[in-house]
Amino acid sequence: MKKIGMAFCVLTLLSGCSANRGFNKDKTSFEASKVMSSFKSVADMNDSYFVIKENNFFEFYRILYDSVKNSSYPGRFTTVGDTLMLDFYNKKGYALLGRKALVDKNKKEIIFFDKVPGMKKKLLVN
Repeated sequence: MKKIGMAFCVLTLLSGCSANRGFNKDKTSFEASKVMSSFKSVADMNDSYFVIKENNFFEFYRILYDSVKNSSYPGRFTTVGDTLMLDFYNKKGYALLGRKALVDKNKKEIIFFDKVPGMKKKLLVN
């Protein structure tokens, strides 16, 4: 009985620490939202993509060798002036891109940052 109780506690703790816990409730809305714009950065092994969707959803993901999506960081955004304030479901997304994004429609690029002038990543229109 003691082992069952201990196993239940461990499973409860692990499920509560899930990175995409909040995403499960928004998943159907996210998947139904149409893509409004897409940005891409090409690298030797991993190509990075940032997709802005309807209903204030976005997704940052990487594709390994043009075939397999090996990481995905979905989230929601709010707009403050011309800046997108990013809210990732998986908090690791902040380390990769930062908390803010600026879309430059003239240059057809998106720039990610935490604080000005430090730029984390730049992607171009796909």
